[in-house]
Amino acid sequence: MKKKELRRLFDKYTRNECSEREIELLDSYLNSFQGKKQLWTVLDCDEDVIERIWSRIKSDVDGKNVPVKNMYRLYLKYAAIFLGLLVGVGVWHQMSKVTPIVKSIEIVVKDSPVILKMPDGESVPIDAKGEQVLANKAGKLVAQQNGAQIRYIKNNLVEEVVFNEVIVPHGKKFQIILSDGTMVFINSGSSLRFPTNFLAGKERQVFLEGEAYFEVAKDEARPFLVTSSEIGIKVLGTHFVVSSYKESEKFAVLAEGSVAVYRGQVQDSPTIIAPGEKATIQENDVLVKSVHISDYLNWMEGTLSFNDELFKEIVLKIERHYGVEVENNYGALDSMKFKGSFKDESISDLLDTFKESAGFDYEIEHNKIIINNKK
Repeated sequence: MKKKELRRLFDKYTRNECSEREIELLDSYLNSFQGKKQLWTVLDCDEDVIERIWSRIKSDVDGKNVPVKNMYRLYLKYAAIFLGLLVGVGVWHQMSKVTPIVKSIEIVVKDSPVILKMPDGESVPIDAKGEQVLANKAGKLVAQQNGAQIRYIKNNLVEEVVFNEVIVPHGKKFQIILSDGTMVFINSGSSLRFPTNFLAGKERQVFLEGEAYFEVAKDEARPFLVTSSEIGIKVLGTHFVVSSYKESEKFAVLAEGSVAVYRGQVQDSPTIIAPGEKATIQENDVLVKSVHISDYLNWMEGTLSFNDELFKEIVLKIERHYGVEVENNYGALDSMKFKGSFKDESISDLLDTFKESAGFDYEIEHNKIIINNKK
């Protein structure tokens, strides 16, 4: 297999986009190496980088007591992660020397509940493992909770808009089925304010802070609006994700159909994007480019992924995904770019991966992760 093709397949693997045939091809290719370091020689890695990477892979695999038939799948998984990180960083020659791998103490994360804020300001904690019915002040049923989802009941007789708000803490995700049938999957560290019922003949408008995926029920008579402080979306019925975290870039990525994207709350001269396109809000413009949709949707499956993203942005993703606090005292990392994909790894597994590839130390203090330059 040519080096270019091998790197392409590894890149697809980190995105969870490989077909079964491609995974089998990578498995077979890894299995063809009598000495596993040969793989990294083929990929032009420096000797010290090879040693550190393979030491990490072997340490993780050896500790799992896996059957031989599954051994190379684990090698593939960790090799793909490391290769993705190293290619993204682009600092093959800047790695520090081999250091012993010490398993860190796992951080204990505070379990904060999802909050449902009622029209009167009452905050109701939601047990994501429980079930309950939700009623208005008159005792009329308006919604039903089943686990990590609340489904609102359609009522065509309502004459005024009554808002609820769902607040999703770091480390959690939650689903809302709106009264029109629209599904909203809300990401960690986000909130959605929405009507318990939409009025007949009026636009359907919700207010988002953070990130959410929408599958909008089609209704040509009532456009659906997603509004935040810096980005707005207008659709009739389609699938898309919107991200409006305060400290990160504001964007929309379309999975299906068509959407109009505009800056702030002004709907004049919107930008129309097609499936597979990302619209990012700039200071005076909307930038559109083609992207891998899975990079922006796989968080719904519990995957944390990044593709050539700055470390300072990745830290924010880590905090939201795992529900932790990160203090980065190694400023040189902020301008480095990484690519990688993590799903079942613990926070310590993720940090150890970064530690070995980017060369830093970290410690846990009072449930906070502190990153320092390697001594």
